[in-house]
Amino acid sequence: MDARILVVDDEPEIADLVEVYLKSEGCTVFKCGTGTEALAVVRNQALDLAILDVMLPGEDGFSILKKLRATPSLRRLPIIMITA
Repeated sequence: MDARILVVDDEPEIADLVEVYLKSEGCTVFKCGTGTEALAVVRNQALDLAILDVMLPGEDGFSILKKLRATPSLRRLPIIMITA
């Protein structure tokens, strides 16, 4: 698998664990701890999937999701929302 996946979580332990599993499946992983960082990545990288935490510092995951869906080129990007 050669998927390019964005992982957005402010808890490094969780993001690192998800990264380990995804990389073991051959995925390229982009990790971010904030919504601001995530928005910068999606502007500069072609992605196949985003895994987005609901509880983020600053803007929450739902706010980031709305911004992604408001961008025509990202409306069809699959997004998995995660939460505690």
